[in-house]
Amino acid sequence: MAKSQSMNYQPTIVEKIVTLGVASGTVEGPAVPAGCVVLSAGIEFVTAPGSAGTSSTVAIGDGTVANLAATDMQAQAAGTILGGVVPSFISTADTIDAIQVVSGAGLVAATARVWAVVCPVSESTRAAAEVDRDTLA
Repeated sequence: MAKSQSMNYQPTIVEKIVTLGVASGTVEGPAVPAGCVVLSAGIEFVTAPGSAGTSSTVAIGDGTVANLAATDMQAQAAGTILGGVVPSFISTADTIDAIQVVSGAGLVAATARVWAVVCPVSESTRAAAEVDRDTLA
């Protein structure tokens, strides 16, 4: 019996609210289960990361692949959503993180939502339930 499309895995969004600091470093984002493809990932600035005389970038990825390449963050307004479409495969459970590079002083910590669109690619173990009418015909 063929599986209906509704029984196969569907892409979903994972997300986590994080605080971006004022120094270079990695901020852990949402968890991604093993056996998933990350189709897209990005960041939404909930509050603006204001700065004065600071150069700061943020990239989104798993530490190996940057799903969203490094982009300037000090000029982003609250409500700005940035996304990247570099796909990656997560073979063991991991997180999609915000990687900051900051030079200079004056950056103000910001609240952001790190998000990723993921789809499991492991074998689907869900199947339609067999009923008597299927075997009687």
